[in-house]
Amino acid sequence: MATNAADQEALDRLFAAQPAWTGVMKAGEAVGLENHVLLHSGPPAETGHVIPTLNSAAVACVFEGWAKDLDEADALIASGEVRFEPAQDRNVATPLAAVVSASMQVVQLSDLNGSGKPAYAPLNGGGTGGAPAARYGRKSQEALDLIRFLNDDVAPAIAAASAEPIPWLPIVDEALTRGDDAHLRHLEAHKTLVEILRNRLPPAFTSSDVGAFVAEWPIFHLNFWMAAARCALSAAAGVEGSALVTATGGNGAQFGLQVSGLPGRWFTAPAAVPRGNVREPYTLDSCTGAYGDSALAEGFGLGAMALSYCPDMQALHNGYYDDSIYTLPKKLLMGPHPGFPRSGARAGLSARAVVETGETPVIELGLVEKTGVDGGLGAGLYSPPSGPFEAACAALAAG
Repeated sequence: MATNAADQEALDRLFAAQPAWTGVMKAGEAVGLENHVLLHSGPPAETGHVIPTLNSAAVACVFEGWAKDLDEADALIASGEVRFEPAQDRNVATPLAAVVSASMQVVQLSDLNGSGKPAYAPLNGGGTGGAPAARYGRKSQEALDLIRFLNDDVAPAIAAASAEPIPWLPIVDEALTRGDDAHLRHLEAHKTLVEILRNRLPPAFTSSDVGAFVAEWPIFHLNFWMAAARCALSAAAGVEGSALVTATGGNGAQFGLQVSGLPGRWFTAPAAVPRGNVREPYTLDSCTGAYGDSALAEGFGLGAMALSYCPDMQALHNGYYDDSIYTLPKKLLMGPHPGFPRSGARAGLSARAVVETGETPVIELGLVEKTGVDGGLGAGLYSPPSGPFEAACAALAAG
């Protein structure tokens, strides 16, 4: 693809970033998050929040002590006293329905090269689709108990492991060569993360409840990579005239993106439901639209945009894609990432390339039951419409 000077500068900044795990801290400390403010995935919810996000928000209100129980939390949210903001606007990335509040612990990924902003993500709740995890939008005592376990037990137990920065691109590069895609499959990266924790923490960690939890769920790695991708992409933001995508995600009702040359400005479209297999007796009609900041994996260049690395995901998505998906990286991603010397994976999603080719990226996303009752229903592939990419390029052209 042809690359103009602005896009090349943004790409150079992206490639120069070196995200590393450097800490665990409360979101209030990390990004100055105020009381009664909740961060959600995707762009601003222009048509209102979907039920799973509201459910997750109710759990957060009780966790924070803003409400004594879930019913009171619902009333507090309905009153308008709780303010919602897109997480990525604070350089936070959060999965699916999960919200972030001031007292919640987040992992910090910092750019060792010093050009990108530190980025953050909450701890992943593990579990299958039926688990009471915040990312699935469950509203229950069990969901509250899990939030407390993650923040009161898991976060302090793993924090010391990041006392010395841990570069994250080498972890993901190696994992790609072993069959991960850095979005839905994390088996290899998770093995490395667990090994790091066991090597850096006291022996009692391995046999503890926290150690067992972390070891059980490979998806625990996802939020580290979300923060790493957000950190690296922040280094590319702010280059006048550049159409490099620097933020992307869905809130269950709208999908949106930002480009380097127009930092902070979202370009959105209604979010269709990802295509994929759902657990019985549900159908795709049971699900919300595209959901989650984990779309940053593809915004960076991995996930479904690196499907060729991941036989497991090829099998999972069988019937929902054709071989054209394997040509997308060279068409839409600006070049091989120098931080991935082993895998040779490409990175740098270009909105201009989307407009020029007429082809949009493909994104892996979890499927969430839209009434907020039955949690995660599976995972699928989402092809965003070209409209947001076209609108971003038109806005850049208009100056």
